[in-house]
Amino acid sequence: MEPYQIQSVLESLIITTGVIGGLLIVSRTWVKTRLSKGGGDVAQLAESVDRLRDSVEGMREELGDVADRLDFTERVLAKVAEEQRRLPNS
Repeated sequence: MEPYQIQSVLESLIITTGVIGGLLIVSRTWVKTRLSKGGGDVAQLAESVDRLRDSVEGMREELGDVADRLDFTERVLAKVAEEQRRLPNS
């Protein structure tokens, strides 16, 4: 290889190494910034999930109460229907 070719290859390597190094520095900084900002998002999501769990638990309790009332109403209606069947037709 001629000296001017070696010099050209070295210049290309230096430029390429500088560009790649700069991209690495910028990308690492960007990732660290995103991760530090993302921590607050995770905390907000965790809080939202906790509130949703509490809400679902409350709905389960209410649904249990409604189911109990429905069972009671069905028993009362069945009892009334049975009593009406036992009465002689007028």
